[in-house]
Amino acid sequence: MVTSVGIVLGFLLAFLANWASQADGSSPALYSASDFIIALALFGSAVLFTIVLFRMLNNRIHADAAARYQTTFRIYICGFLLAFSGLAVALVV
Repeated sequence: MVTSVGIVLGFLLAFLANWASQADGSSPALYSASDFIIALALFGSAVLFTIVLFRMLNNRIHADAAARYQTTFRIYICGFLLAFSGLAVALVV
């Protein structure tokens, strides 16, 4: 799970950096409402992936490890859904 989050987070950050660097000085990168929706989805998924990495790499012993893993897995799936929905909107719009 850590490897897949690292790979997707790297591509996600590269996409955001490329998107921000393509904006010239005359027009902002976030121009329309769809741009804001895409940016919020991608930033939100980056935050969720960072939370997943923290939870997976945390080496403390927890009383209910199975429940903690289930919560981490749910956050992981939500991060993927949010990232791919943001990218789908970016491709369609």
